[in-house]
Amino acid sequence: MHGTIDTAIHRAIGFLEAGKKAKALACLRAHDAGSETNALRCNLAGLIYLAAKQNFQALEWFDRALVLDPANLEALPNRGLALQELGRVADALAAYDEAVRVGCAKPALFYNRGNLLRAAGRLTGAIASYDMALRLDPAYPEALRAGGLVLSDLGRFESALEFFDEALRLRPTFIDALIDRGNLLQNLDRPLEALASYDTALFTEPGRADILNNRGAALLMLGRLQEAGADFAKALRMKPLFPQAWSNRGNLFLKLQQPEAALAAFEKAMALRPDYVEALCGRAVALKYLGRFDEALEAFDAALACDPASPHANNNKAALLLLRGNFEQGLELYESRWIFARTPKTSLKLPVPEWNGENLAGRAIIVFDEQGHGDAIQFARYLLLLSELGASVSFFCRKRLHRLFNGLDSPVRIIDCVEPRERFDYQIALSSLPRAFKTRLETIPAQLSYLRAEAPLVQNWLERLGAPVFKIGICWRGNPDVKADPARSIPLGCFTKLAQMDGVRLISIQKMDICADADSLPGLSV
Repeated sequence: MHGTIDTAIHRAIGFLEAGKKAKALACLRAHDAGSETNALRCNLAGLIYLAAKQNFQALEWFDRALVLDPANLEALPNRGLALQELGRVADALAAYDEAVRVGCAKPALFYNRGNLLRAAGRLTGAIASYDMALRLDPAYPEALRAGGLVLSDLGRFESALEFFDEALRLRPTFIDALIDRGNLLQNLDRPLEALASYDTALFTEPGRADILNNRGAALLMLGRLQEAGADFAKALRMKPLFPQAWSNRGNLFLKLQQPEAALAAFEKAMALRPDYVEALCGRAVALKYLGRFDEALEAFDAALACDPASPHANNNKAALLLLRGNFEQGLELYESRWIFARTPKTSLKLPVPEWNGENLAGRAIIVFDEQGHGDAIQFARYLLLLSELGASVSFFCRKRLHRLFNGLDSPVRIIDCVEPRERFDYQIALSSLPRAFKTRLETIPAQLSYLRAEAPLVQNWLERLGAPVFKIGICWRGNPDVKADPARSIPLGCFTKLAQMDGVRLISIQKMDICADADSLPGLSV
């Protein structure tokens, strides 16, 4: 009998190595775990079943091995892995712990235990297990990659990158680590570095649709739209039923200002995966661009029904509600921008409460700048309302805006640092002030000229601009950052007819560092 099963095991291993799983299993079917008397052979048979993904049978053989030898340092961790593959989390963890208790110190044991703990959301324990695996075998790329994933889950992104980099130093063609590194860099808004990881992965495995899709997403972030489109198209040729690639293609069409095509792409993604929140939200954005506002709101609500905490859906729904004049709900939902931008709401980290409309007479409040220049200029009018409530107002903003905001009509202190001994009663973000003031359409602060130019500059520009003709200031380009809305920019030639009108003088108020084409419009004063 022993010789027979020895031969069966030997033949099964050979078939497995040749990729012939069915023949490997056929070798063992004539043998019963309950009648075997040797723990070593039981463990080997269990490993063959485990490699063939026959986890119930594997468990039977490992259990028999442990009946024959309860402290078997090979069968104990293998039994844990079989239980793990069967989804029996508590039993698997108990098996691993028992293996550790009896002295098993195999790196794979701690690696598998770490995977189990990570899947259960026990990230601190997972890190400890991976650390033990790496102490036992510092050159363990799989454990390094897994540790990087946990560190990323914990928000320790730079440490995660170090783990991925070390895994790739040990195994430069480790595809999973290359993809994980690229994904993390993309999430950290470092698409150029992410692209390098995806390129290396594609060089190793050119036929991977998932890598092409991720690479296309990085190219989309970089504004390289034609290349991104080529990657998405190639990924979909390889894998037509690929919801992520359809959704990314929808995002590309939105960037190209083709909302009809975007809508079709998002709907294909949703047909493949009805609860795909990003595609649901993308469809809503496309409907918004098409002016189909009621349908867009329904689409945002469908996305939020799948994931109520989705920052993308909440933030975009807020923008649509505000666009439609629903300030009560829109301003409340607009607070989701903090999650969407991965920005802590109290970015100054001051130990004082957020202002929500409390009495400000005799109180000190600090307001912090948070978004673009246009938002800062638009919402600065609310600083005057704070002063009118009797508050001592400090506005913490970027240095380049200080000179402008020093022209505010009320005594607002403009700062870019906080002294260690300074104390405030409240803090609030500038763009949260409309919500705190319960602004509605009919109560938007509409005072004119709340900013004042410096008197010497007024006189200087009066002399420089000269003759009293009808002067129009124009700005034709928005933020050059590829992530900014490209629809903000228009060709300078669109102003030609206006420039040719009698009695009209066009004056560039475009920032000079991005207006090299100003000479292309005759008569434009710069």
